[in-house]
Amino acid sequence: MSDQLLREALHRLAEESQPPRISPDTWRLGRRRRRRRAGAALVAAVVALTGVPLLATTLPDGGFAPAADRPVVPSRVYPPLTGEATVVEDPPGPAALVVAGDKELRGSDIWGWEGRSLLVGRDGSYRLARTVGETTAGTGDLLLSPDGRRLAAQPWLEGSQWPDDPVGQTAILDLTTGQMRQYTGGLPVAWAPGGWSLLVMAQTIDGRLGRLSLLDTTTGAVRQLPPIDGTAHPGNLAAFSPDGSRLAVATTEALHIIDLASGTSRTLTALTARDRLAGPGAWLPDGERIALWSMGDCEDGGSCDEQRLARRAIQISYRYVRTGAPAVGPALPPAHGLAARLLGWQRDGDAVVAEYQPEAGLTKSPDDQLWSETGWTQVGAVELREFRVDGSRRELVALPSSALFVDVPADLLDSFGGPSPTWPEGAVRWLLALWWPLGQLLVGLAGLVALITGWRVVARRRRRRAHGRVAPG
Repeated sequence: MSDQLLREALHRLAEESQPPRISPDTWRLGRRRRRRRAGAALVAAVVALTGVPLLATTLPDGGFAPAADRPVVPSRVYPPLTGEATVVEDPPGPAALVVAGDKELRGSDIWGWEGRSLLVGRDGSYRLARTVGETTAGTGDLLLSPDGRRLAAQPWLEGSQWPDDPVGQTAILDLTTGQMRQYTGGLPVAWAPGGWSLLVMAQTIDGRLGRLSLLDTTTGAVRQLPPIDGTAHPGNLAAFSPDGSRLAVATTEALHIIDLASGTSRTLTALTARDRLAGPGAWLPDGERIALWSMGDCEDGGSCDEQRLARRAIQISYRYVRTGAPAVGPALPPAHGLAARLLGWQRDGDAVVAEYQPEAGLTKSPDDQLWSETGWTQVGAVELREFRVDGSRRELVALPSSALFVDVPADLLDSFGGPSPTWPEGAVRWLLALWWPLGQLLVGLAGLVALITGWRVVARRRRRRAHGRVAPG
């Protein structure tokens, strides 16, 4: 075929062909489709940042199997997620630690509970311990038993009932079965070694030491201990000896030793305004010596501001339990800040210490009858450290910035350095903490946007089906 014939054939085909008919609303539909795709991408991005936590709570916990010789106390703890399961709804099994605090750790009234503390299981699972009021951990509330299998708390823990009892009661939750029991006799103070008995104290309204009793957690029997009169520092009140046969109780005036078998007590030594019982782990492993803290500043009876409270050194010293005379012990570095609690000793002789810092703007006034060095309104931060005999102070667990209180089972003080959540999960938890409480609100907003977008897409499709498509003419 010549070029002339080819051109004529192409012209003839062009004249005979019919142009396609385009619907008048084609461009409008195209623009709408592009807007829909952009909106879907935005919703997906928001859901990825804020909705993943809700999905994560439905996934299996853990990711590693704890072993007897494997560290289980995590090296890093992230804030809990919105909608995290609770210790009552889904018991995590034995716990590795519990953290209480402010902001994203405390929760928000819009979710129905005032207090929200984080409990980390030995398998790495996260659970919420919800309470009606603001709460502490390790200092009069949320006390983990030595093996981590039980959680003692005041009876405002979810699942318990606040009693009409002037003495007070203690709620104990079995973290393996979810069973909750309430006991009469007083509020929780400290677990005895072995975890079969608990020191409880009758609540008082005048700030003085209440009646101390020993609660048998198996039978519920309550045995009153010899009366000790005076005021006390709640976070540094009592410590059991390593074999559980003796109990040290510190008032602001004296240190007392109670022999639990005979039911007798004696005054070991007088204490000054600067002296504190070192904490629940104050007894040295030999059972012959006991540790005391000496506060370096702000104990002269005058006012003391946040800067002085944060800078003050807290030095350790030791006494012989038999005579009360000064004793020699591990040369630990000083703590610094508002208060310190010695949780116990590791096998190599190092100490595990919770170190508390003051709340921003805090001032200690001489006439403040509600002052407490380990109280909710006074504490602004907490760190968990290993005080070594070489003078170093290693951080054991990186806690959320809003953590105020922490407690670790006594049997796990040599088990630090365990696994933490993977970095994607940790990043999501960190972002929600960074945006608190905006992160919680974004979760609800993302769900609302997704619902509205889905409804509009369905409605638009129904309208298109009703009108039909424009067919070419």
